[in-house]
Amino acid sequence: MTRTVIGADVVMRKLTYLKITSSKEVAEANHKSGEELIRISKILIPAVTGTNRALIKGTANADGSYLCDFGPKAKVIEENRPFVNPALAVTRKKHKARAKRAIKKAVKDAFGG
Repeated sequence: MTRTVIGADVVMRKLTYLKITSSKEVAEANHKSGEELIRISKILIPAVTGTNRALIKGTANADGSYLCDFGPKAKVIEENRPFVNPALAVTRKKHKARAKRAIKKAVKDAFGG
């Protein structure tokens, strides 16, 4: 005995479209958040090491992620990174909200909401 679900093909198309649009929207949100994090880090870097401002860079990857390189003065093994951790703390709420909005927008686009 086989069962058929009416409208399953429409839902599957919408879910496929959602997968495409959500990855695009989240990649754009990640890029904006990364640029904002770098901008704030350049502001917070101590004036003594001001020559290292140019070493703070960001790179957008093909998978939609965004890599922030804070230069040699921001070692991961240091407990209190003088400008990275405060920049992350200031922008964390914005990053999360931006990602949520990107997903909501993708769902609305896919399902016509």
